[in-house]
Amino acid sequence: MKKLMALLLVFVMVFAMTACGAKEEAATGTEGETTTEATTPAEKVEISAKELMKNVNARKAIAMAFDKTYVTDVILGNGSVAADYFVPVGLATNEAGDDFRAAYPEGFNKMDIEKAKEHWALAKEELGFTDASIEFLTFDSESSKKISEFVQGQLQTNLEGLTVVLNQQPFKNKLVLADEGKFELEFAGWGPDYPDAMTFLDMWVTGGGHNSAGYSSAAYDEIISRTKTGDLTSDLAARWEALQEAERILLEEDTVLVPLYQKGGAALRQPYVTGIVPHAFGGDYTYKTAETTLETDGKKVIRLLSSSDIPTMDTNKATNSVSFEVMGNVLEGLVMLGENDTVEAGVAKDWTVSEDGLVYTFNLREGAVWSNGQPVTAEDFVYSWRRLADPATASQYNFMIETAQIKNYKAVIAGELPTTELGVVALDANTLEVQLELPVPFFLKLVTFPNFYPVNEAFATEQGEAFGTSIESTLYNGAFVLESWELGYGYSFAKNPTYWNADAVKVDGVTFRQIKDAAAGVNLFETGEVDRCGLSGEFVEQFIDHPHFVNTSDTTMFYLIFNIGNEGKAE
Repeated sequence: MKKLMALLLVFVMVFAMTACGAKEEAATGTEGETTTEATTPAEKVEISAKELMKNVNARKAIAMAFDKTYVTDVILGNGSVAADYFVPVGLATNEAGDDFRAAYPEGFNKMDIEKAKEHWALAKEELGFTDASIEFLTFDSESSKKISEFVQGQLQTNLEGLTVVLNQQPFKNKLVLADEGKFELEFAGWGPDYPDAMTFLDMWVTGGGHNSAGYSSAAYDEIISRTKTGDLTSDLAARWEALQEAERILLEEDTVLVPLYQKGGAALRQPYVTGIVPHAFGGDYTYKTAETTLETDGKKVIRLLSSSDIPTMDTNKATNSVSFEVMGNVLEGLVMLGENDTVEAGVAKDWTVSEDGLVYTFNLREGAVWSNGQPVTAEDFVYSWRRLADPATASQYNFMIETAQIKNYKAVIAGELPTTELGVVALDANTLEVQLELPVPFFLKLVTFPNFYPVNEAFATEQGEAFGTSIESTLYNGAFVLESWELGYGYSFAKNPTYWNADAVKVDGVTFRQIKDAAAGVNLFETGEVDRCGLSGEFVEQFIDHPHFVNTSDTTMFYLIFNIGNEGKAE
């Protein structure tokens, strides 16, 4: 047996030496030349993020490479719905009651990992790269961090050679960086400004104030132009078909955006708080009809939470939902939104519309005053609207003047005519006339938006660049005034004693305490320090059977933006 084992050992050694020699021969070649064909890895070729973002196959790969339902069902868990569409369900319906979403209910570029890899391979072939790195700009709130980290992991796992670097910023900082184009991929949200699909689609025209993608498409621009001011303005059915095609081009053909979800809400709310009015567009809530039976230090105060600071109170320059909600409560326009988003009288006590729909005449109430005691006049609206349209203001929302079709808007916004030629005139101190280029069916709802609120010229001029940056540098004419505004901690409203309808305001104030995560909000609710807190993730499941649990729906969309042409970011 030992002899047999010795023979076997010799055999194995000889075999191993032979194999080793064969391997060495293969490595050196028959003539002793060295070859690395079987052992050297493929050469690494990196590509710039800017070049990568310009490739539609790369964008399609990213759009299809992660699971949106994980974001809504696990991370958020608050009733938000995963979406492959941009114009939300429930925003716009035609006369027959059909939703805008009826044409493409499923949306575009649905998650498909295999297709994502195919598009990624095509991108690599077209651009000749193996590796790429992109910066993902997002907010620093708890849910935003979790969403961005999940997307980062999915993209790096499913798209070989892609590195995603997170840039998680405070709310205000993030808005600035996005406006400057300092990102490759951006997490963003948009709530409608008026009840029409155009409020989502108009942003992406060439040179649009909110077009942070730097997107430019002649075909897309033509559709938007025809549906706003061209031959499709009066044929509503054809107009909808054209806008639905524009959405398809934006999402499927050019893949400028990646829709993530349509916002839902889950919260704990004390039953002693009633009368808060939600809105589908503009600011999320108004509080002038709200009530509470709880008294705090002898006052009836509703205690709420906020996830961010107020970026600005400059009426014509604000671009975000936090500012819009605050403005909707401490300022008042010609008309305002009431229950179910119906139009109610504001500073204007009544109005008339010409038969052709081109002239609106608003009669202002004499009891409307600013918080400094001065009357709110027609000139305050003229100044505000001219300032909004003035190219020197550089307002990202100057497109609202175009959406409203105010006479001479195009030449005024372009700087070709002075702002005095804009079709808004003070006939006297209490009479405002607005002239339109074309009839706008939703004009009255449009001017409920905060950018159309009045601005007192003398006060704004005196404040200069400080206008709207603090309590003292802001004037108020709404149901409330800003009582506190402490960056990083929160802000609060107090009932405005000079408001023309102050007797109808039932609460003494509303407070907003700033938090960064749902856990902090839940703790404050359970200890009786706030009257409402939003829920997400595991907290929804934990409190779904709580007697104060409520669900809410929304028309706000969250999505990713590719920087495909914004040159703001230096290489």
